[in-house]
Amino acid sequence: MAHIPDGFLSGTVMVGTAIASGAALAVAARRSRRDLAEREAPILGAVTAFVFASQMLNFPIGAGTSVHLLGGVLVGAIVGPWSGMLVLFAVLLVQALLFQDGGIASLGANTLNLSIISVGAGVLLYRWFLALVGVGDRRRVGAAAVAAFLSTVLVGGAVAVELAASGTIPIKPALVVVGGGHILVGVVEAVLTGAILATLLRVRPELVTVSAGARPVSRPLALGVAGVTALLAMAAGYVASTRPDVLEAAASRLGLAQQESVGATPFGDYGAPASGAWAAALIGVVVVFGLGWVVVRLLARGRLRA
Repeated sequence: MAHIPDGFLSGTVMVGTAIASGAALAVAARRSRRDLAEREAPILGAVTAFVFASQMLNFPIGAGTSVHLLGGVLVGAIVGPWSGMLVLFAVLLVQALLFQDGGIASLGANTLNLSIISVGAGVLLYRWFLALVGVGDRRRVGAAAVAAFLSTVLVGGAVAVELAASGTIPIKPALVVVGGGHILVGVVEAVLTGAILATLLRVRPELVTVSAGARPVSRPLALGVAGVTALLAMAAGYVASTRPDVLEAAASRLGLAQQESVGATPFGDYGAPASGAWAAALIGVVVVFGLGWVVVRLLARGRLRA
């Protein structure tokens, strides 16, 4: 969606966004360390795998483009903003290094947009709306949907500014074509976020209360979520829309040529040499699930040593 490929950003913008993202992730890791215990490792791994799988499933929309769930507000509502930033970064890291989904050199910018802004600004908006409308499952769903829409528009605006600052596109067409295109993406994001959160609150409300003070989610449940996620990812490899996403469509409209990625990836475009898309999807789910699990265990153990 807003995964910026290599070759679209200047060195200054890449370095600046990488520094900003690194600083924000350091704060997120420190704040998460206070809240997470090792018992949350399975569900954080499952949430990370779910985001990866859901982003593989592209839905066709108008103007010959497609969208997928960004998941910033949804993840933030489930695990909190700080852990949510780490979850989205883990997904972005695996997508870039294994699947060439977003540039490796552009990882700092993509992290700033899709992890820090999407989760951070999204959760701030979500909590602000909740403070205005009060508690209750329906109000939580409505607040999450509105926050998801607005945070997605903010992400689109951030991408447009980064492209303009790099000299790739003048600021006005960047805001109109790239930023404006994310308004429609925001509508889809709001619908998907609201629908998924409403389902979780109805069938598994304990999944929306992951924190150090909450009742821990059982390991069998977390593994079950991961298993369903693996099936979703494998199916997505075959049924996802092949239409370009909003950024790709905007680049085409503005005459920007696709650039080669800085480094080679083993499963470019989510394809595996041996068995195809389903195998690449399964590998991705296993890797991000394990990465999410390991990150939580390391943070929790670091807190105990401190």
